[in-house]
Amino acid sequence: MKRLPKRIQWGIIGFSAVLLVGLSIELSKAGTKVESASSSDNYIKWHADLETAHRASLKSNKPVYIVFDASWCTYCRKLEKDTLSDPRMARYLNQAFEPVHLDFDKDRKIADVLKVKSIPCTVVLSSEADLLARQVGYSKVPRYHSMLEKARKLQAVIHHIEYSEGR
Repeated sequence: MKRLPKRIQWGIIGFSAVLLVGLSIELSKAGTKVESASSSDNYIKWHADLETAHRASLKSNKPVYIVFDASWCTYCRKLEKDTLSDPRMARYLNQAFEPVHLDFDKDRKIADVLKVKSIPCTVVLSSEADLLARQVGYSKVPRYHSMLEKARKLQAVIHHIEYSEGR
C-alpha cells in the first residue's frame, strides 16, 4: 500500500485536530443546554478495577481515566468534593473516558508502574496503555477539564497516525 506524502499526512492531522476542537466546542455547548437527563448521570460510573476499565477501553476506544487517592489525603477529598462531584464533570468523564478510582495504598504495584509518587494523581492512558496525561494535585473544574481534553485530543491524533500508517 502506497503512503501519502508527509505534507498531506500533516494536513490531514491538522484538519482532524481542528475538527475535533470544533466538535468538542459544539458538544460542550449542547451539554450546557440540556438539563440533567437523570440524576445517575451526575455521578461518575467508576470501574471496579484497572483490568475492567482497560477491557472497556479496548471496546469503546475511550481513554482510561485513573485517579489515585487515599482516605488520609486532604487534597484528594478536595478534588472529589470540588471537581469530581461537579455534575458537568461527571457527565463528561462518563461520556469520554473509562474511569477507575484506585487507592494509592492498596494498589501500590499499579501506582509504582505508573510512577505515581504523590496524590491526588490523575493518569490518563490510551486503550493501548500510552500515557496521554498525568497531573499531580488538586485542580478546579476548568483546569482539570482542559487537561483531560488535551489527553483526548492526543489519543485522537495517535489513533489517526496509527490508522494512516496502516497499523
